Amino acid sequence: MNAQEFDELFEEIVVTRLENEGFSREGKSLYMVDGACQFGWIRGGGRLSKAGTLAHVVVFRHSFLRGKSVALHTDAPHATGDYPWILSGEDLVGSTPIDWCFEPSRLMTPPYGWLNYETLSADQVAASLDARRVALLDYVAWARSLSLSEAHVQVARHANDYWIAGLWDEDYRAILKR
Repeated sequence: MNAQEFDELFEEIVVTRLENEGFSREGKSLYMVDGACQFGWIRGGGRLSKAGTLAHVVVFRHSFLRGKSVALHTDAPHATGDYPWILSGEDLVGSTPIDWCFEPSRLMTPPYGWLNYETLSADQVAASLDARRVALLDYVAWARSLSLSEAHVQVARHANDYWIAGLWDEDYRAILKR
C-alpha cells in the first residue's frame, strides 16, 4: 500500500468517524475538547516520518492543567509533553485501563507507535486502523470516567521527581479544594 492509499483509508476509517465523535482534525492529527477532558491522536511528522509507516500516540489531559509553558490551554495542546497520559498508538490496541496510567518517562520520550502499512493489504490496513480507532474510543470513555482524585493520585506519586508532575499536582490540589 502506498502513502496516498493509506491516507485515503485513514480519512475514511479514522478521521470521518472520529469527527462524528467530536474530534477535529488539525494537520494530520485529531484533537477533542470534551468538558474537562482534552484528547489527541497525534501523528508524528518530521524526524518521525518514515516512508510506509504511521507514527502515532494517543494522549489525554484535564483542561485545567497547565502545560509545559505554565499556560492553560483552552484548546487541546499539540505538544505531547503537555499531556500526563500518553500512550503508543500501537500499545493502545489490546491494552486495558490498568495500562493507562500516568508514567512520567513517557513525557521524556513520547512512545510513538509504528504501523508499517507498506507491506499490508488494504483490508489489513483497514482492520488495523479500525482497531486503533475503537481502542481510542475505549480510552476516551475510560478517561471521562477517571475521577479527579484518582488522576491526582497517579500524578502526585511523581511530583517530587518531575517538575511538570509537581505543577500538575498543584493544579489537581487546587481544583479538588473547590
